[in-house]
Amino acid sequence: MKSLTLAIMLFIFISAHANADQALSMKSGCAGCHNMDMKTVGPSVKDIAAKHKGGNVDELVAIVKKGKAANELTWGTIPMPASPAPEADVRKVIEWMLSQ
Repeated sequence: MKSLTLAIMLFIFISAHANADQALSMKSGCAGCHNMDMKTVGPSVKDIAAKHKGGNVDELVAIVKKGKAANELTWGTIPMPASPAPEADVRKVIEWMLSQ
């Protein structure tokens, strides 16, 4: 019984953490262009996770903070604007995206 209670508490903690990071992606503006399952203005969160699985989070944070011009993109033709969100928030969102 004790292990079941611990497992339930762990699941709730992980779910709450994932939901908080997803909410942070909306607050930071990422969700305006990146849908969870399908391409909209930008690639989907799941496509980003698949492409950058095991990637360098620091490099991805730098890209998001700087933005990318249309001629720099490796994905589509719409430029990605630089994110005005705090770097710590960008890092959390990227880590959440890569965990999907």
